[in-house]
Amino acid sequence: MARIAKDPQERRNEILDAAMDLFNTKGYEHTSVSDIVKRVGVAQGTFYYYFRSKEEIAAAAHERSLSARLEFVKEITQDRNLTAAEKLRKVLLQGFPAPETDQVILEYLHDESNSILHQKWMVAKITAFTPYLTMIVEQGIEEGEFHVTNPREVTEFLLVGVSFLFDRGIFGWSDEELSRKYQALGGILDRLLGGKDIIPANELLGNLP
Repeated sequence: MARIAKDPQERRNEILDAAMDLFNTKGYEHTSVSDIVKRVGVAQGTFYYYFRSKEEIAAAAHERSLSARLEFVKEITQDRNLTAAEKLRKVLLQGFPAPETDQVILEYLHDESNSILHQKWMVAKITAFTPYLTMIVEQGIEEGEFHVTNPREVTEFLLVGVSFLFDRGIFGWSDEELSRKYQALGGILDRLLGGKDIIPANELLGNLP
């Protein structure tokens, strides 16, 4: 029976999907390259044609997730039917946090030996989101909802604060501690952007990981 040739990007995604499924069921540390190629049904050499290592799979998974989330944020940013406050809520509550499917990758990053990589990925995420949130803040200024004079710097400060403060892998917050910080975030956002009830506390708590 002739082997079916697949588009390279399709094959790459197939390997990546299989790896992520195994990471989530067996754990990152307990998944081998052999496990991945068996799941896909390809030779080990095929895996190494697309990825140099299991670690590179983790990086590719993060990049793909970030790309998908940025597409969501881009759509929100361009939606003319939403106010700036509505856009900001959607981005911070739905687009910025990592989805549940990424938790295994976050656990991998939270290992002390991966601290430099963790920091690198957080910076990449903040850098990628900043232009979109800056546009939202600028819209809020035009609408008279936000009152700031340096929207990009305020946006960067917000994203850095949210990224690091709410990262359990960095601070190891308990659920109770994290809940208190989420409750405080609504007021912090209002003061930072000069708005009012931008994200109500009940919406923030509903987004608690």
